[in-house]
Amino acid sequence: MRPGQTYAALKREATARGRAFGEIVTLYALERFLARLTQTPYRDDFVLKGGVLLAAHGLRWPTRDIDAQLVDQTLDEVHLRAVVRAVAELPVDDALVLHVEDAWVEQIRDEDDYAGLRLHVPAHVHTFDVRTFTIDVSTGDPIRPRVDTVALPSILGDEPVTLRAHPLPTVVAEKTVTILQRGVTSTRWRDLMDVVSLARTHGFDASELADAGAATAQHRGVEPGPLATHVVGYGDVGQAKWAAWRRTWQLEDRTEVQLDDQVALVVAFIDPVYTGDVGDGATWDRGAFEWRGSTTAPAAD
Repeated sequence: MRPGQTYAALKREATARGRAFGEIVTLYALERFLARLTQTPYRDDFVLKGGVLLAAHGLRWPTRDIDAQLVDQTLDEVHLRAVVRAVAELPVDDALVLHVEDAWVEQIRDEDDYAGLRLHVPAHVHTFDVRTFTIDVSTGDPIRPRVDTVALPSILGDEPVTLRAHPLPTVVAEKTVTILQRGVTSTRWRDLMDVVSLARTHGFDASELADAGAATAQHRGVEPGPLATHVVGYGDVGQAKWAAWRRTWQLEDRTEVQLDDQVALVVAFIDPVYTGDVGDGATWDRGAFEWRGSTTAPAAD
């Protein structure tokens, strides 16, 4: 497809989906960047995480940036620029132009539980100025049980982009350990939504979740344990902000009205794993929203 045809197809897609054209073009740029990355020698250096990963699982509308973990490589500006240059120079007729010479890198840190580099890449899709999209890259986080693969659907119906990705137990572990860290001070409402969405749409193995949670907690220096004691009174301090967030992002049909009810669903899913009440052999029944199989017997009197 020629650049002008791609541009016109994106306009039609934006209209069909009822989304802003600029949003659709930016998402297309992210998608094509990742598609090109898989054709470079750097394709195995990155493991997808974050909002784009959840979008690939059908749980979210894609975010406007890419989150990835660098593995088996040194994370520095020189390496990231080399990656972008390799992606930009591929002879691909997808209407995406990356302005490598204008890209810039900054350090990112989020209350010490995430550190890495943020790469800003100015780009055009045909005549549309994407301005910049961002790629957040971290390193060193434990991945349990193993690196997964995911197929990212194409906006224009091309072949899905197959990418190395965080496995879902690691996704759950990172979000729930963050709740352990921040307790009722957290305003990361998407974590609460994402964990429940994952529990409602996927099966899980208790031992894999326990291993991922323990590894993530150890990596962050957090004492592992149940979430319930860390979220007492969450609704008292966070209900107004929770309600505003649901309304702003039009998520009323995907989340509970009361913050405490949303938290209770998270606790029902993960606390039996983190307390050891369910053990090896237990599996998550997404339809019944409960654990099945092996449970830890109560101690004798």
